[in-house]
Order: sequence, then C-alpha cells, then structure tokens
Amino acid sequence: MTNNTPSPRRALVLGCGGVAGGAWSIAALHHLEQKLDWDARDADILIGTSAGAVLATLLGSGVSVDQLLACQQGTRQQCRWNHDSDTGGALPPLPAASLTGAKLALKGLRGDVSPLTAFCGLLPRGQFDMTPFRKLVDDATGGADWVAHPATWIMAVDTTSGKRVPFGKGGAPQANIRDAVCASYGVPIWCPPVSLGSRTYIDGGVASPTSADLLVDSAVDEVIILAPMASRQPDRPRSPLAAIERRVRRYMTRIVDKEVNKLEKAGKRVIRLEPNAEDLKAFGFKMMDPTRRRRVLDTALETTAKTVQAAL
Repeated sequence: MTNNTPSPRRALVLGCGGVAGGAWSIAALHHLEQKLDWDARDADILIGTSAGAVLATLLGSGVSVDQLLACQQGTRQQCRWNHDSDTGGALPPLPAASLTGAKLALKGLRGDVSPLTAFCGLLPRGQFDMTPFRKLVDDATGGADWVAHPATWIMAVDTTSGKRVPFGKGGAPQANIRDAVCASYGVPIWCPPVSLGSRTYIDGGVASPTSADLLVDSAVDEVIILAPMASRQPDRPRSPLAAIERRVRRYMTRIVDKEVNKLEKAGKRVIRLEPNAEDLKAFGFKMMDPTRRRRVLDTALETTAKTVQAAL
C-alpha cells in the first residue's frame, strides 16, 4: 500500500559550537539522516551560526553528511581541509589592541542587547587568518557568490545595532557567501570581524546559539535544531574553567528554550538535539581546541544515536 502522506516541510538549524561543536553536529546529522531516512541537503531552509554556518554552507553546496563524516574521520582523500591546523590551535593568536564592538557594550548598558552580547563587544578583536575558511567555501561553491540551496541563512551580528543579521534571507544586507561565513565565524578574541560597507559583523552566536526563532513565521512544519552549545543534561566538571563554560552553556540553553517555545506556539514540530553529559566530558572547556575534535566525534557517534532516537 502506498503511503500518500506528504513529507513535512523541514528546516535544519545548525548552531554554534566551535571545532568541537562542528564535529558533534556531523555525528548527530549522520544518525538523524539514518533514523529519518532523509538527506539533510533536502531541508527547505538551512540556518547556520558560526561553526554551524560552515556546515550549512557545505550542505547548501551539495556536500553530503557522509562526505563531511569521512573528512572528519580522515577517510576522504578529496577533503581539502586540515582539521588540525586550518581551524587554528587550542588558543587564539595574539588579539589586536582594539575592541570587537564598543557600541555593543554601550547598548548593553541601556539594556538593548543581552549581557553576553555586550560583553563580547568589549573583547579584543581577533586576528586569526580566515584564508582557509574562504578557500573551503570557494572550493564547495565553485567560487559562486552564494550556495546553490535557495534558502540558506547565515547568521551574524551587526556590531553597531546589536541585531542579528541572517545573510541570504530576503531583506538582509547583501554579502557573498565567503564574507557571510567569515562574519558568522567571527568569534571574539579569536577571529576578526568582517566589514561590509559601513557595517561590521561578528559571530552570530554572541546573540543566539541557533536563531531558530527566525522560523516562527516561515512555512515549514518541522524544525530540526542542533545546538552544540546548549545542554539539558549538565555535568559537574571539576575544572574551574570548565565550570565557567557550563555557566555560559546554561545561559545559551535558556535562549534555545525560549526559541523552541516560540516555534511550538506557532504550531511547528521541533526536534531538538543537544550534547549529553558524556559529550560534555569529551568537549572539556576548549570548544575551539582541534586536539579534542576526534575524541568528541568518536564519543558523539556513540551518544547521538540515542539522542536522536529519544528526540523523534
């Protein structure tokens, strides 16, 4: 008997999370595709923030999850990305003697932006060389101005207004995909802001780890959220630095909670995937540390199978 039930219109939201979060997300996508018998490239809307922006760009350019996983595991010869060097080291290069976005701090004093966004504006400007990111995007897109997928939104934050900017969405400022990805990955202290015209943009994760609430008025029926920087299964790390990271993570989890609530009130089905306590142990507290990437990936390939099953 033929099943004539139409497939739901799906959006895929890929959140921030640095090197470790990217590896975890690929493992989660691997199991998600298997459980749903679905190809992530077929999402009606792709939203990516920071590390998630890189993944959204690759998916939107036709790169499969299997190919992403093979690159992470070192079994794909055509992978033009060195996971151990192209993302930098465990620590950022010496930052510049200027602030990421002083106006964000002033807006924070007036209550116009969140404390996290304001704090990030006070951090020094990063100076990591983003050339490998631009080359990766060019290789995936064939040098095109944007990805082939018709609805790929890359999230950044305007350092003047403090507002989120979904590059690629109707009404957003014009940007090519290379600049959009570098802006979205503009981690304060680590990576430089991106200037486009009279505006400057930084990591979209300083305002929201996912920006899933931008889908409230969309036509999708179902929203799949991968949020590596959130977790509803916190651990109790002994390291003081890890404890600080978990405080930031709890703050970001509350943001995702609010976004999910808005989506569900709008009648959307939400599939929410986040790291569990075992994943957090593998993460440690240096989400940008490439030396932890393989441990995070291998752990997530074990844990996310159950995480996906529980979420569906």
